[in-house]
Amino acid sequence: MFGRRSLPDVLADSTTTPLVRARLILIEEVRRFADDRVGLDGTSSNYTDYYDTGGGPIAWNVSASPPERFEAYRWSFPIVGALPYKGYFQRQRAVTERDRLIALGYDAIVGAVSAYSTLGYLSDPVLSTMLDEPEERLVELVLHELTHATIYVEDQTDYNESVASFVGKVGSLAYLTRRYGEASPQVLDARERHADGAVFRTFLHELTARLEDLYESGAPRTHVLTERVRLFDEGKQEYRRRRAELGGGRYDGFLAWEMNNARLLSYRRYHSNFDRFEAVLERRDGDLAATVRVFVTCGEAEDPWTCIDEEDTE
Repeated sequence: MFGRRSLPDVLADSTTTPLVRARLILIEEVRRFADDRVGLDGTSSNYTDYYDTGGGPIAWNVSASPPERFEAYRWSFPIVGALPYKGYFQRQRAVTERDRLIALGYDAIVGAVSAYSTLGYLSDPVLSTMLDEPEERLVELVLHELTHATIYVEDQTDYNESVASFVGKVGSLAYLTRRYGEASPQVLDARERHADGAVFRTFLHELTARLEDLYESGAPRTHVLTERVRLFDEGKQEYRRRRAELGGGRYDGFLAWEMNNARLLSYRRYHSNFDRFEAVLERRDGDLAATVRVFVTCGEAEDPWTCIDEEDTE
């Protein structure tokens, strides 16, 4: 709040590097696109200031789950409700919380945060670390976070994060198409990355489905904990065998994952049910703003996911 600078001030500063200047101009364009073409709120106040993090992540999130089932450990907060992660501005505090949960018998992880949304309660600044992202990823990130300022459902984190991820991906492709043209290298490359991402999401969905079957089998806990290690190892072996079709190395980071339930739930939290969102988008002839309005409406329903499905069958 106190270390930020306005974007016009940063852009007018002669010491601002060409890369930073170009990225800030891009973000201003994306904000206008989000308002005009995507129907997202928060564009008048969010990302109008700049904050230099000093090169490190702005925060670190802790997530956890019991090792014998997929069930996110939740922290309860005022206003926003129960969340399956807790953020810290100091990494060591996050590590201490992770270690506390591990000592209690949970799977737990710490992950760096590239950006976060205050859901429209405060004006979110551009973070210096965001500017290191490739153009498509930066556009996607800004749209993702602006979606949170438009759509937030208490105690429905998977819905909130997956909707934001979907809007970010579809919106970034629409922005690049509008800026460069359908046949441009930027758009063709983005479409290839999206296709690879869809294949990788399916791969992880299949792995988590096998684990879910194990967890729900009723087998003794000791057997479950032993068998899941085998499934974790098989998942990485399968990735190596299918590496060419799974992005040709784009997702090699998966091989370095600390495989546990918390890590898999964290991924699923941001990549759930894209096919259901895609069906809504198709019914609206690719109109992303109209699709966002459906997501907002379903966010007000008793069960957002049921609303999405019922809307799609109307």
